[in-house]
Amino acid sequence: MKYLLSILLLLSCSVAHADDTLFSTNLYAKFHVKACTICHDFHEQDKDGLYFNSHAKRRDVNRCKKCHNPKITGFEHVDDWFAMPELYLSGMDARQTCEIIKKASHAEFKSNDLLATQMENHLFNDPRVLWGIEGATPNSGKLPFAKQEADLVKGGMDEWRYQVMAWINGGMKCE
Repeated sequence: MKYLLSILLLLSCSVAHADDTLFSTNLYAKFHVKACTICHDFHEQDKDGLYFNSHAKRRDVNRCKKCHNPKITGFEHVDDWFAMPELYLSGMDARQTCEIIKKASHAEFKSNDLLATQMENHLFNDPRVLWGIEGATPNSGKLPFAKQEADLVKGGMDEWRYQVMAWINGGMKCE
């Protein structure tokens, strides 16, 4: 019996635990769900972005609000719907995704504290981000014309907040 307990103790000690401070552990996959990439790839022709097919020449707020209206999106302002151009995600590995996110935030010009505050604000309060997280808004993932909801970041806001804060508090490592 002691022998069996010793083996079980040894096995439990040797099991490697994932490092939640690394971007690649939890956040990489979440940043690549369809709810994120469909918006971030919008302007990218080589990523088959919607701007170059079904939404060609429609980036006029007055045209967008016909479909992406507050009733559907839950956003007060139609402009809130647009993701930042040139911040596409598809096809990037974990390091590239993490680095482009930090570059878009002008990380090289900011202290870690300022960057952390900016990341927290964007990732916890931006309506576009919240739309892509399961259960974060009443209209999370809801699309116009009763189309199938976008594939969302699973786990809800509590898990999202925990994982983002682990990455931020761990130094925002792009590994």
